[in-house]
Amino acid sequence: MVTRQSLSESYRTMAHLRRFFESVRRTITIRPKDGGLTPAQQFALLTLAGNPFGEPLTIGDLARQTFATMNTTSALVRRMERAGLVRTRRSSKDRRLVYVKLTPLGERRLRPSTAAVVEALRAAADEQGRAQLRAAFETWFDNWGAVIRALSSGSRKPR
Repeated sequence: MVTRQSLSESYRTMAHLRRFFESVRRTITIRPKDGGLTPAQQFALLTLAGNPFGEPLTIGDLARQTFATMNTTSALVRRMERAGLVRTRRSSKDRRLVYVKLTPLGERRLRPSTAAVVEALRAAADEQGRAQLRAAFETWFDNWGAVIRALSSGSRKPR
């Protein structure tokens, strides 16, 4: 059972996490300097580099994993291919599928960009307080089901 006090604590926790994520988002979406990667390029390259199967992803897979549309992802992949960051190849079995693979240049360009994101996460965690963030995450993960039920029940109209 979620009490008014625990619901209030959940709101505080969610606000704390939201501030953390917003701080990180604002830091990493600043336009690149000195020929760095754009946020969209960094996200796409990071997704390709972190693919657990080690196989190239299709443009559709990349679009889904980066929360972008197919058209946006296709255009992004074309620009990254022209820049030498990725290579594409069409499937020999299904010509509709285009696979995207990170190139060695793409991986080299990804490293400093990823280091900047890690630094942004560290700075945001320091600003928000690491102990408080750790507690906020633990509280949220331990109680998310009860919080969702409590919040959902408050929006229902009586019959």
